[in-house]
Amino acid sequence: MSRLAKYFLLVVLIVFVLACNFIPQQVKDVQNLAGTAESIASSMPNVATTAEAALTSMPDIATTLESAATSIPFDDFNYFNPEGAPLSEWNGVPIMPQATTGQEFNEYTYSFKVNASVEDAVAYYKDELVKLGWSSTFDLPVEGEGGIMLYSKDDNLLTLTFTLLDGETVIVLTLG
Repeated sequence: MSRLAKYFLLVVLIVFVLACNFIPQQVKDVQNLAGTAESIASSMPNVATTAEAALTSMPDIATTLESAATSIPFDDFNYFNPEGAPLSEWNGVPIMPQATTGQEFNEYTYSFKVNASVEDAVAYYKDELVKLGWSSTFDLPVEGEGGIMLYSKDDNLLTLTFTLLDGETVIVLTLG
C-alpha cells in the first residue's frame, strides 16, 4: 500500500472517529462492535491492494472528507492542538508522563501532545492498557506517522488516534 494511500486511510479514519463523537449513543454490546471492527479490518486490505486502486478511489475519499469537513464544526474542537497542562490520567486511562500539553474537549474526548515517537506512544499504551484490563479489538499502524488503536473493557470502547505533527506526537483519546 503506498504511503499516500496510508495517509488518506488514516485521515478518513480520524474523521470517522471525530464524527462518531457527535452522535450520542451508549455502546450496548462491545462484542458486536468488536466483531464489526474486525470485519472492517479484514476488508481494508481489499480496498487498496494496488497503487492503481488507491489512486482511483481518491476522488471518493476527497469528496467524503470535504463533506465531513463542512458538516463538523472543527472550529469548536482543535483536537490536534491541545492547550493547557496535561492530566496524569483521564477517565482511568493513563496519560504518558512525557505529555507537554493536554485538553479535555468533552466528556468523551481528551487529547495531548507528547515528546515521544509514535512507536513509543503505541508501545506505551499497548503495555499500560493491558495491565489495566483493556483488550485490543483493532490496530491500524501507519509506519511512524500515526495510527489508530481500539480497546474494550466492560461496556467501554476506547479509541486512541496517534498523529505526528510538527515533530510532536498528538494522541486523541475517545471513550464511548
